[in-house]
Amino acid sequence: MPSSKKVTPPIDHLRARRLIGCLWFMAKETRNVLLILLANIIGGGLLISLFDSIPIIEGQYLAFITSLTVGYGDLSPETWPARIVSICIGINGLLLTGIVVAMAIKAVELSFSEEDPNILRHLDVEDQTTAPQSSSDE
Repeated sequence: MPSSKKVTPPIDHLRARRLIGCLWFMAKETRNVLLILLANIIGGGLLISLFDSIPIIEGQYLAFITSLTVGYGDLSPETWPARIVSICIGINGLLLTGIVVAMAIKAVELSFSEEDPNILRHLDVEDQTTAPQSSSDE
């Protein structure tokens, strides 16, 4: 005997649109902080290339590998000023990663939340499940 309960897919089109809208909204809200952290990583790469007398591209590579906490080990800072800058880059990378992960978690939470029906109005995403109520006293 088949069940009469309707099985909903894990994510439908509206929720996908809400998720993208929430991610866009969160990115717009934290854009300045993300840009400052990214600029610090790029500036740190320039400083490392200056302190260690290596090509700029290798300094940038070292900065991004350090900021992402990957650390392949093929490059490492040689001088103390470059090491201090790389520590600062690592902290910036942790902050950047933490903010991006927090944004993603909050966006998923908002997009699957049924408690706040006005979230779509703030995010400029249309809600197709709740049609606007037309007043009969026109």
